[in-house]
Amino acid sequence: MRRIKNEPYVRVTFDELPTLIPTLKIKRIATNLKDSKAIIMANIYECLMDSDNKFPERKYTIFKVKEDMGVKKLQIGTPGGGYYGPYRRFKIQFRDQELIAGIGMNRFLNKVRTILCVSLQKGEDGKPHHSLQLGVDDYMSIEGKKCYFTHNGNIGLGELGSGKHAVLREEYIRPLYPEIIKEDGTYFLGQLPTNKLYYLNRRPMTNFIENLISYAIARDMYRDDEKRKAGLI
Repeated sequence: MRRIKNEPYVRVTFDELPTLIPTLKIKRIATNLKDSKAIIMANIYECLMDSDNKFPERKYTIFKVKEDMGVKKLQIGTPGGGYYGPYRRFKIQFRDQELIAGIGMNRFLNKVRTILCVSLQKGEDGKPHHSLQLGVDDYMSIEGKKCYFTHNGNIGLGELGSGKHAVLREEYIRPLYPEIIKEDGTYFLGQLPTNKLYYLNRRPMTNFIENLISYAIARDMYRDDEKRKAGLI
């Protein structure tokens, strides 16, 4: 379906979501992603691209949304290459920091894995980076009319290597946002229906986005602290 620039975003119906998959598999999702998961990712993509439907601007558990900034194409570099594509962005206040959080969808650099990405940058002039790349193949599961997103806590610290699961969980996530910690020490990030369109101002998606951003903030706190200890920032 062709979209005309600067025209209102016209959403497809739920039954039409499969028609978006061939286009998304050109750049946004891996060609080998199962159809059941590809439809959900198409639904999320449509939701993120729909700038006419706003994420509620209010106080959440650990941050305040000051502005839904709509969609912008970002270039985000990584040690192994980089990503370029549209991200739905939100200006948020976390403690005394103004941050811009972005949610986007990409194929991993090997192009055979699909990732839902959370970018963060400090203020308008900051450089965006991926705080979280959530692998859909591994961390999305579907059970009947619901799908679930989880994460095991893996975290990279750049040139410092990999972070420690227990440190991230006990020193950052638990004090800041314990709601997402599961009994086994991994993380529950959200639950979405599989049988209806997603909208940012409806509770399942609102909760999911809040969890993703909160988790990303805590992960960056851990990274920054480790880099300060190493004298890298």
